[in-house]
Formats: sequence, C-alpha cells, structure tokens
Amino acid sequence: MEVKTESVETVQEEINLFKLGSILLRFWKTALAVTTTVFAGGAAATFLKTPEYESEMLILMYREASVPDVGGLQETENPKKKENLSTEIEILKSRSLVAKAISPPESSFDKLSVKEVIKNMSIRQVGDADVLIVSYQDTNPQRAQKVLEALSYTYVDYSIERQRSQATNAIQFIDEQLPKAQQALNATTSILRSFRERYGIVEPEAYAVQVSELKQSLVQQEQEVEIALSQTQRQLQELRQQLQEAGQQPQAALANSVLSQDPYYQNLANQLTQLESELALELTRFQDNHPAVESLQLKRNQIQNLLQKRSQSILGSASSQIDINQVVGYGETRQTLTNQLLALETGLAAQENQLEAIRKAQAEVAAQFQQIPQLQQVYTELQRQLEVRSQAVNNLLEKRQELQIAEAQEIAPWEILESPYLPEDPISPNIKLNLLLALLMGGLSGVGAAFLLEKLSQKVKQVEDLKQLTGLSLLGTIPRIRGHIVGARIEEKRPLSSHQQSAFTESLRSLAMNLRYLGAATNRIKVLAFTSAMPSEGKTTITYHLGAVLAELGQRVLVVDGNLRQPTLHLLAGLPNHGGLSTALTSDRPWYSLVQKVETQSLDLISSGPTPPNPVALLNSQKMKQLFDEWRQTYDYVLIDTPAVVGVADTQSVGSYVDGIIFVAGMECSTHDDITRSLEILRSNHCTLAGVVANFVSKKHGHTYSYGQSAGNPPQSEHEKSNVGLVRESW
Repeated sequence: MEVKTESVETVQEEINLFKLGSILLRFWKTALAVTTTVFAGGAAATFLKTPEYESEMLILMYREASVPDVGGLQETENPKKKENLSTEIEILKSRSLVAKAISPPESSFDKLSVKEVIKNMSIRQVGDADVLIVSYQDTNPQRAQKVLEALSYTYVDYSIERQRSQATNAIQFIDEQLPKAQQALNATTSILRSFRERYGIVEPEAYAVQVSELKQSLVQQEQEVEIALSQTQRQLQELRQQLQEAGQQPQAALANSVLSQDPYYQNLANQLTQLESELALELTRFQDNHPAVESLQLKRNQIQNLLQKRSQSILGSASSQIDINQVVGYGETRQTLTNQLLALETGLAAQENQLEAIRKAQAEVAAQFQQIPQLQQVYTELQRQLEVRSQAVNNLLEKRQELQIAEAQEIAPWEILESPYLPEDPISPNIKLNLLLALLMGGLSGVGAAFLLEKLSQKVKQVEDLKQLTGLSLLGTIPRIRGHIVGARIEEKRPLSSHQQSAFTESLRSLAMNLRYLGAATNRIKVLAFTSAMPSEGKTTITYHLGAVLAELGQRVLVVDGNLRQPTLHLLAGLPNHGGLSTALTSDRPWYSLVQKVETQSLDLISSGPTPPNPVALLNSQKMKQLFDEWRQTYDYVLIDTPAVVGVADTQSVGSYVDGIIFVAGMECSTHDDITRSLEILRSNHCTLAGVVANFVSKKHGHTYSYGQSAGNPPQSEHEKSNVGLVRESW
C-alpha cells in the first residue's frame, strides 16, 4: 500500500509539472516578453540610479548616571536598567535636534531639508546593549560624513542639557517637597509630644513596668486592709454582745452616749426627772384632775417635747430608739463601752473606705494596664512616622546638595564611541543583486502572466482537462499538423497509405484500432456519428480520413455527410454534391445510386445533397431509420458527419439511430461551457456517447497519439479494454 501511495503521489507531481510546462509552452511569447520587460526595467533602474554612500557612528547611551535619584520621591529613569532605547531613538530622529544640527553656520547644509535628513538617516540598537548605530545615506560621501558629525555634536550637547535640565527639575521638585516634608515632621513631633503629656508617658516600656508594680502593690494593700477589717469586725461583735448583756442595744447605747454628752439635753432630762418626782408626790395628795397635778403634767409634757425635738436634731431618725430615763441614768461603765463601740465602728468605716479606695484604684490600674498594648502601638507608630519623616527631610537635604553638584557638571551622559567616517564605496545600487532580483522578478512575472492568461481563457487546452470535463473514454488524440486539411482537396488523389509514417496517419490508425476493439467488445458498434460542440473543430476531417484508414484495413466503410446545412465532406474528398442524403430522403431514388467511390474500392461516400428547407425533419424521419438499417447490413462501418451540437438539433435527431456518437473536441477551440452544454443536450436526448477524440493536440502537450498503448497496438488487458468501452448514457 505504501508503494502504491508513493507511486500515485509521483504521478500527481509529474502531472502538475507537465501542466505547468504546457502552460508556459502555450504562452511562452507572453512570458518571455513580460520577463524581458521586467528585467530590462530593473536593469535600467539599476544602472541609471545615482550611487549612494553611507556613513555610521556609534553612540554609548547612559555611560554613568550623574544625576542622583531623588529618594523615590520623583519618578526618574534608571539608565542602567534601560534595555529598549526606542524612546531615545525617536528623540535622536526628532525634527528639533535634526534642525539644530543642520542649521547655520553649517552653510554646507543649506540645500538639505530636515525631512530629507530624517528620511536618509537610520538608527538601530546593538542587541540589548546601550549602544546605538546612527547611519546616514547621501549621494555625496563628504556630506554624509559631515551630517553625522553635526548630529554627533548636537546629540552630545543635548545630553548635557538634558542632564542639567533633569538636575534643575529635581532641585525644583525637592524645593517644593521640602516644606511639605518639614511640615509633616513637625506635625508628627507635636502629636508625639501631646501623646506623652496626655498619658504621662515618656517610654511605653517603662510605663508598663510602673503600672505593673502599682498593680501588685494595690493587691498587697488590699490584702492587709481586709485582714485589719476582719479583726475590727470581730472586736465590734464582742463589744456589742457586752452591751446587750448590760441591757443596752448597741445602736441605742450609741445614741444615749451621744445625748448624754449634750448639756442642754441633759439639763432638760434632769428637769423632767424632778417634775416626775413632784408629780408623783402630788398624786399622792390630789386627784388627776387637780390643778396642781394638771400643771405638773403640762410641764412634764412640754419638757418631753423639748427632749424629743433635741434628740431629733442630734440623732435624726435614730431618736425613736431613745429612752429618756436611760439617758438620764447613763453610767460610767456604759459610757466606756459605748465609747469603745463608737471607736470600733469609726475604725471599721475608715477601713471599709480604705478598702473601697484600694479597689477603685485597682480598677483604674487594670484599665491602664489594658491600654498599654494600644498605647505602645500608637507610640511605636508615631515614633516610626517621626523617624521616616525625619529621614525624608534629611534625604531631601542631601539629594539637593548632590543635585546642585550634578547641575554644575560638564560630563555628557552620551558618548561618541566611533566618529563618522568618510565612505569610499557606494552601498547602492548593488548591481549583481539588483540584476539577479530583476531576473527573478521578471521570471516570476512571466510565469504569473502565463498563468493569468491561462486563468482568463475558458477554452479547453489540455487532454486531461477534456477527459475530466466530459467524463468519457478518450478514444484518440489527433495532432495538429501544418496547414489545414479541412476544405482542401487531396492532391492528385494520392492514396492515404503514402502518409503512413506521419503522426496524423498514425493517430488515425490508433483511433481505428480502438474502434475495432470497441466493436469487438459489444458486437454492436457499426454506425457512428461524429459531432462537436462548435464548428471548425475538425470532425469532418477526422470522419473522412478515419473512413479511409478503416477501408485501408480491409473494412467496408460508408462515409455519410449528415451536415445538410453547411456540407464540406464532398469538398474534402474532391467530389461533386449533385445528389446525396437529402436526395435519398426526399425522393424515391435508391441510396446506393448516390454512393460515390473514394480512392479505394472499399470506401464509399454519400454527400449531403441539396440543402433542404427543414433538415431536422428529414433526419428524424422513418426513412432515415430505414437507411441506417440498410447501411448496417451492407457495411462494416458507417461514419456520419453531423453538425455541431450547439445551435441546431441535427445530431440529436440521428442520435437514436446510431450505435454511438463520438464527440470531437478541438484543443483551444471550444470553451468548458460549450462542451458541458453540448454533452447535456446529447444526454438529455438519450444519445449514446461512445467516447471523445481530442483534435489539434500539439506536441507541447506531451500526449502520444494512441490511447492507452502505442499507435496501432490493441489494449493488453480487460481493464484497458474497458477504458475504451462504449459509454451508454441511455439506450
């Protein structure tokens, strides 16, 4: 399978090369004319072109950055990181720099325009290096060198000015940023100072240690106060128990002790005691309603009211627990116990207040302790901002000083590595290369012109195209010979055998042999009609000479001129046309009386006869069918020359009476559309197409004059025989 595939591909390549060669052979004059014209034009342009010279120089960009970076506060280019110098290239080619370079006092450049200089100059980068190659082309080599020299001076001056400009701009930028940076630094310092004053913090770490120690001290104080408070509460409990045993409630004892210390209250209490004694005495003497008793009772009540008011003013709500008699008779022991109770309760209250104060202080310290991380964070951030802004101010001051130094420098950042040279040899035109390109373009143009003509032409030019277009078996290829045989008399009626060695005769013999084998395969091919798509495709010539060849091979052959409109067969044979096919169809005259002998006794010819008014009706008549039946019984082969298919229906009329129709196609005569339409007409009328014959085949087509074998040799296999078999579209 692989060998077969390779063989098919090789054949296809040979076919493509053959097709290319055939196209060039057909249009070789046009191709040669186009090639010559293009080559001549290229050669003329080469030799007439004024020589051009080119000078070059090398420029090192950014050899050492002399302008310091402004601390990241301003976006500046880093020369050492620049790999693509496209921006610099555009700057070097700018109109302003070029105009400055060629402007006066360089009087030699008066005739040069900026546009012309930019057009003739070229700048390219050397790989990824910071090196540029600047070249300039001119018809004058000295001027090419001088232009580059002027440009080199301008570029160096521009680099120095650019460096100064960058330094000046940077200083201006720093002068604008420095007050802002100083203001930010002052603001941060003020915030940090306020923070320290508010929280009393100098250093957060020391403050944290101080708060931690205070927290521990408060815990210890709390423990001590709680112990003392517990002892006081125990002593107070014991003292209250002693007072209760002495018949005195602790609260009342305290109140009595307080009232007993009041002179006014004590005086009223003594008066009350005296009145009670007097009242008791009077009651022994008088009744309750006695004026003396009532007077004493009234005084007693008044003194009691005064005592009540006095106790309320001293004790407040606790005065309800006071027994006046106990206050009056309050003893020294009770007073001592009461004083101790008062002292303990006072101490207890003081201890409780102290404990509450400690716990409140603990809460405050705890809150401060919880704030320490946040305060540390705020302090750290403020301190960081202070350092950053302080560093920014210092950097600006340092950079400003450096930029002032750089502004005063005269070192150019761009350096001319190689100065422009005086060119000796022109770079253009390159005669050898231009002539080679002109020849190549001429050849391509010639081939293109040939293919264009081939594309524009719709006529069939290749035998392979004809086979593919018709889909019919190729029965033969007839060569194109010098001089036209159609319409010419055969000189002196020489027998055709005298031309046996000619290509034309051999191709007809090959066609005759194919017809014999075609008939042998079917046993039915005896009557054949010859037609074409358009007139003048050589079908009449082929019909006549094929009949002669068949007769020469010993066959009984009848050649009939079925072209009743424009007959030419009798002219080719050199015979008269007084009577013929039309005579046999329109009269009772027998057909054999109209037969004329040609060259040999075996070749008979019936001319068309007089032109009838309606050829189609005659050809489609029943009598025509009878003639075909009689001819089929009398002759081995009956060859009928019919008109072209396009335009008339004569061929279709006889198509159903013949055994097959041979379609003759002249190379470069009919178009694809003509042939396609003709075949469609024949097939639609149920005509049997026996095959196709290619006529006017030139030697340049590279086709042999036999079909599938050497001229005159039969096919060697059943497959080859089938290739020339009868194609019956419909029977």
